[in-house]
Amino acid sequence: MTAATQTWYWLGALGMMIGALYFGLGAFSARKLNDDRAEVLYQLTFFISIIATVLYLALASGYGGIDDGEGPGTRTVWIRYVTWILSTPLLILVLTYLGRSRLTTTTALLGSNTLMIATGFLATIARDSSKYTFYVLSLGAFLAIIYLLVVPYRQEAKAAYPDKGGAFDRLVGVHVVLWALYPIVWILSPEGWGLYGSTMEASLFTILDILSKVGFGLLAVATLAQITGSKIANPANLGRPEGAH
Repeated sequence: MTAATQTWYWLGALGMMIGALYFGLGAFSARKLNDDRAEVLYQLTFFISIIATVLYLALASGYGGIDDGEGPGTRTVWIRYVTWILSTPLLILVLTYLGRSRLTTTTALLGSNTLMIATGFLATIARDSSKYTFYVLSLGAFLAIIYLLVVPYRQEAKAAYPDKGGAFDRLVGVHVVLWALYPIVWILSPEGWGLYGSTMEASLFTILDILSKVGFGLLAVATLAQITGSKIANPANLGRPEGAH
């Protein structure tokens, strides 16, 4: 691991830690002010961020990757997939919680997500052309997620909040665009076609992770405020008396 790559991992840890601190204080504030909906949302985004913090601390410390000795571009960062399979279901729960999704939509999203991460991991550890088979399977699972979000998820969210459709269009749009960048980064990285090196890969995944976890968490909090039509608890409310919004 180069010094530049390690620096990106430390920056990732710092960004996620700041996000975890903000969302953790938000959850504490929401509990103090009896804002249950905000508390649930802050808790989910806190755990998403803290899980990612552990990932980047491990990577920056030299753990979570295996060099198979076959030359450049053969380091498998396996811990990234452990983190994704733990944190991405929470991101989906953020979406379905906000949109008041049916249980069947939620389970379909969670199942498709697990398949996407698992086949993506297999594509990463494969050292022959089979990696592209697993990559295509992972893309197929991602397409299923897109369909579920664009069709049933949005329909259910707009049925629950008829006059707030724009908020969910934005939420889904940002989520889909951010997640769509991951397979692009992967296929161009040393694990795919090798069009750039490990430092560029680390920087791109770090930026994407911060945007899709901390950034998306902030958007989710703003969306909750928009659909409820009121200010929700945030860390700035910590000095207020209990129960006062």
